[in-house]
Amino acid sequence: MKKIVISLGGSIVLSNTINIEFLKRFTQSIESAPSLEKCGIVVGGGSLARNYIEPMRKAGVNDYYLDRIGIRATRLNAELLMNLIKDAEKQIPESIDEAIQMWKGRKFIVMGGTTPGHTTDTVAMLLAEAEGISEFINGTSVDGVYPMDPRLNPDVKMIEKMSYTEALSLSLESYKNAGSNVFMDPVSLLIARRANIKIHVMNGNNIENYTRVIENKKIVETLIS
Repeated sequence: MKKIVISLGGSIVLSNTINIEFLKRFTQSIESAPSLEKCGIVVGGGSLARNYIEPMRKAGVNDYYLDRIGIRATRLNAELLMNLIKDAEKQIPESIDEAIQMWKGRKFIVMGGTTPGHTTDTVAMLLAEAEGISEFINGTSVDGVYPMDPRLNPDVKMIEKMSYTEALSLSLESYKNAGSNVFMDPVSLLIARRANIKIHVMNGNNIENYTRVIENKKIVETLIS
């Protein structure tokens, strides 16, 4: 039986409108995965967070307060998913400790951000570490990790396997400030390295990818370990 934490990109949950059909299919898929024993899902802010953050940044608001705005966006996105999952606490935890308590006796826990300076990738990785879970899915808008944005350079090739150190180096090159869009932030990778948590970076729009990872089947991905 598999225990896993999923970091679900906010852009997958909500683009121009709420991706309700994806959310319903995603929920049905993971709820019915025969090998899944326990699952934590942390939802990102995506375009909702960026639509709030960017105008406020231009108005001179600093990153601490921009992060607080982004956290609220992640929790709103998490509410969407939480209401579709049957065996999940119908409340969004605001800390890892709250999440662990709410998770007891439940198969699923759904949450968003917690603290300024922590992306939802970091929150998800801390959740995995706290619960002793050694496998992690990062559902993104692309198939895996690329040395540069494949939307800007369609000829760039995906990296299939990376060490924690290689992933950390690439992340540090891209990491900027509140609302940054990188494959994973450096803090989450440091946590993964110290806790030896295996990371699947994959196309989160493909519903089959989640169940195939849960069932230990091969997918197109970048594996960080």
